[in-house]
Amino acid sequence: MVVLRESGGCQPIYKDADEVVTFKFFHGGKLVKNRKDNQWSYLGGEVNWFDYCEVDYMSMLELFGMAKDLGYDDGYDVSFYGEEFGTSRLIQIISDSTLLACMSMVPKSNSRVVVLYLKVVSLTSSQVGNDSSDKEYSCSENDDSSDPDFEDSDYAQSDEEIELLKNDDKWFEGYVDHSIFDNDPNAEQNDESDNGEESPTLICPNSSQSEDDAVGEVRRKKNRMPKGEDFRPEIDMGSPSFKIGLRFATAELFRKAVRIYSINCGRELIFMNNDRNKIRAVCEEGCPFVIHASSVSGSTYLQVKTFNPTHVCSKGTKNIHATAGWLAERYSGQLRLNPNWTASSFVEQVHQDYGYRPSRATVYRARAMAVDIVEGSYSKQYEVLWEYCHELRTRNVGSTFIIKSEMEGDKPQFQRICICLAACKKGFLDGCRPVVCLDGCHVKGPHPGQVLSAMGVDANNGMFPLAYAYVEIESNSTWLWFLELLSGDLNITNSHGYVFMTDKQKGLIDVVDALFPQAEHRHCLKHLYGNFYLEHRGLALKHQMEAIARATTVPWFHAEMTKMSQLSKPAHDWLMEKDPRHWSRAYFKSDSKCDMLMNNLCEAFNRSIMDARDKPILTMLERIRLYIMLLMAGRRVLYEKWHGQVGPRIRKILEKNKAKAQWCIPKATGQNQFEVMHHSGRTFAVDLNAHSCSCHAWDLNGIPCLHACAAISWFHGNPEDFCDAVYKKEAYLRAYAPMIMPMTSQDQWMKVNLPPLLPPKYHKQPGRPKKTRKQAVEEPKLPSNPYKLPRYDIPLKCGNCGGEGHNRSSCKVRGKQNFEPWSYVPLGGPCIFITIEEVLTNANNHVQYSTIEETT
Repeated sequence: MVVLRESGGCQPIYKDADEVVTFKFFHGGKLVKNRKDNQWSYLGGEVNWFDYCEVDYMSMLELFGMAKDLGYDDGYDVSFYGEEFGTSRLIQIISDSTLLACMSMVPKSNSRVVVLYLKVVSLTSSQVGNDSSDKEYSCSENDDSSDPDFEDSDYAQSDEEIELLKNDDKWFEGYVDHSIFDNDPNAEQNDESDNGEESPTLICPNSSQSEDDAVGEVRRKKNRMPKGEDFRPEIDMGSPSFKIGLRFATAELFRKAVRIYSINCGRELIFMNNDRNKIRAVCEEGCPFVIHASSVSGSTYLQVKTFNPTHVCSKGTKNIHATAGWLAERYSGQLRLNPNWTASSFVEQVHQDYGYRPSRATVYRARAMAVDIVEGSYSKQYEVLWEYCHELRTRNVGSTFIIKSEMEGDKPQFQRICICLAACKKGFLDGCRPVVCLDGCHVKGPHPGQVLSAMGVDANNGMFPLAYAYVEIESNSTWLWFLELLSGDLNITNSHGYVFMTDKQKGLIDVVDALFPQAEHRHCLKHLYGNFYLEHRGLALKHQMEAIARATTVPWFHAEMTKMSQLSKPAHDWLMEKDPRHWSRAYFKSDSKCDMLMNNLCEAFNRSIMDARDKPILTMLERIRLYIMLLMAGRRVLYEKWHGQVGPRIRKILEKNKAKAQWCIPKATGQNQFEVMHHSGRTFAVDLNAHSCSCHAWDLNGIPCLHACAAISWFHGNPEDFCDAVYKKEAYLRAYAPMIMPMTSQDQWMKVNLPPLLPPKYHKQPGRPKKTRKQAVEEPKLPSNPYKLPRYDIPLKCGNCGGEGHNRSSCKVRGKQNFEPWSYVPLGGPCIFITIEEVLTNANNHVQYSTIEETT
């Protein structure tokens, strides 16, 4: 138990010196340095002893308790210094390990005494036992105002203000008396040890030296370290400059500043000393440039103590510090603006800026690193997918986020993800027609896959994003997984009344027929014609196929099929094998009010996300979400610009129908029913009450056809009033009223207690790897000569035999070559003329030439 010795008490004798010691405290005085012998003394104050201090239980907490027993409570700032045995060197005790080290230096004896010195600062007055003019406890380098961790760059002072403050400090030092003890003893020790001088020693006060003589001796001007400025990386790192006293928060920050300085000045600096506490950089041999920085007072920051900026060497063309990592960090902004920046342009830009020409390998590595900086690593983004889904679900309540994974050892491996935002789900059910378009597109990168999408149709016949998924491959199983989740989100228990538009894909067709047997399944006419074009080509056949698909009644369908039979019987038979319910308007149901023939909405969505499809998964998903969020927000703004009851696209259709209606003659029969005669001689029955016409076009899409527009114009009505409710403003607003809520950045996402996902296994995509995009059927190709019409559908004809499919060079009929009857063959001597038949009729070059005419 620690006991404070009473005045006049004697030193106890301990039986076991390993367990108990005595602490001797000097307190209430001052630490003073004698310039003559460079030794320290403790002047004034009192001495107290604490006996029976158990070694195993000693800690900094016990020392502060002893200081409190001496009268230094919470109103004082107390520092402890111990004396190193045999050297009289001061050691500042700042931790339990330092205290144990100081105690271990004292030799073990029955009267073991550990000497400590207290440095006390009053938090209410200037200090205990010292006058108020002592600058030891005024604003010093340890003040929070100069701490780089507490500096606010928004309120940083200008260079003129800093210089003015420096002059104020000089004036203050010139007219105000200095204190006895200006700097921390340990700081002086470290500074002088750097210069190779001996550390100061401590001499206890004695009666032969008076306090006044000592004070007068140490009042001389002391050689202190100049007040340094702090290096601010957010401001100074772009073009670092050094000077004596400049302080760096860490050694790594100083190294980085030296490397950038080396690149900027064009000299290849070398680190001679490069450790945690001392760093020294020099230039080439013979150049006086040098910079040296070391730690101060055992702290983590470094201060420049030696700096000679003079260079006598010339600039070089290479620099070991211009690494791929530095290039990636330096030019990441340019790569963000120009993702397709070529390597040669990159090299030229670096040479223009710094005079270096990095190798192409370095440039490629730098571009890869810059992509990781800008977009994130391909593999590491899978590790934060759980946090992303949790944040997205928290921000958008009611949304669906499904991640499927498989166990790879003890960690889950990513397979696929499906996302259906709550705003899209609600908007589709409230304001869109029951039409769902399905399609997929490729994802590039080290983890290739497919993006499956489901699109709806809004009141303006526009694309309405509904759901999307990223899967490893487009197959029957992945489509089944995606559509099962979509069916659950839309609560489709009875698929009657729904329309699904797909491409001519066998796996997708089977899945839609299995999951939605009562739904209407349409095939994209463009992809159907792509298969038709492989066997039956010609512009007339193409136009006739479109006429068959656009026929709105069954009799018209059969009439157009008859025309196709007259043009090409094989083409007619090919179309007869296809079910017309999938591709002709004559057999479409009128419940959905949609007569769409092509899957253009999904193609438009795939084109919109093309820039995101080669990015890492998290970047790709975020860009898709951002695109959908801005799309819905922008269309809410466009809603305010509508003129009338329907959207711009619907009004454009009405204008076309009204223009064609001038060729029709309506005849009213009563009760809003009309008989309309077209100039072609056809007659149609129009019922305005039922919104129906015998041409079946109004029934299919809900927009008045040309015959209905003629009937409406009979009583000067407005065709917009007769449009179906799915095209009105109210339906459009219901679709886009739900909002996709904004997201926060990754550093604000909440961590979830789930193991990080591993990247998916590599799945080879079906088909041969393509270097260029596969062009569609009859897609216009760029001609080699833009000023000449290329030759189309002209069969290759041989000039030798007249056959098709080959040319003269590959012709196998050798006896009918169209050469001249006489040929000139140089034989090295006299020239002779021979017939070509003689050459061809002789084999193995055993030719007996019959000379017709010889010349010299």
